[in-house]
Amino acid sequence: MKHIVDFIEQLERGEHSFTIWVYARHGKFSPFAEPGKTSTTSMLQKAIDQSLQVVVELLTPADNKAYLILTEVHMVVPVLFQQGEVHSVGKSLAA
Repeated sequence: MKHIVDFIEQLERGEHSFTIWVYARHGKFSPFAEPGKTSTTSMLQKAIDQSLQVVVELLTPADNKAYLILTEVHMVVPVLFQQGEVHSVGKSLAA
């Protein structure tokens, strides 16, 4: 099992481009950064510090394309994420 910190370190080691989304309201997530701006792990840490639910959407090929970070329980969960909404949740990758 991985901790949120391990997930962030994995992003740093890999060559992943990603977009950060934070929970807005009514089941919708909004981009954390300006459109077209490349997300960094320091931006991800800032989003985690400010929000309870954060989605990382990978823009490079990977087994899972999006992950929901639940900061209150230190878990990272793969999700089906489309158009700013989480449609389903997969097995936990961290605890």
